[in-house]
Amino acid sequence: MPPKDGPEAKPKITAFEQKGGIGRTEDSWQRKSNKTGVGATHVKTFHAKLTGESLEFLDKQINDWLDTHPDHEVKFSTSTVGEWTGKLKEPNVIVQVWV
Repeated sequence: MPPKDGPEAKPKITAFEQKGGIGRTEDSWQRKSNKTGVGATHVKTFHAKLTGESLEFLDKQINDWLDTHPDHEVKFSTSTVGEWTGKLKEPNVIVQVWV
């Protein structure tokens, strides 16, 4: 039996390819946005930690996204506070913007 740490040993850590990247889902939306003031066709979710600096960044992120998508009209939005699981479980504000 060859040793486990020999030249034929497989790496223990593997990376997974992200298709489209995080925050790029709107590029693959098939339905046209509805600018009549009624009827949301898509949702975009944003989140941030509960610190002043993070919330300022969240505002900038949402405003920048809206500025780069002038064809989207905001129909509704929701916000909630909950645990976001990453390296640590931290309280986050989660904002969903329905367009």
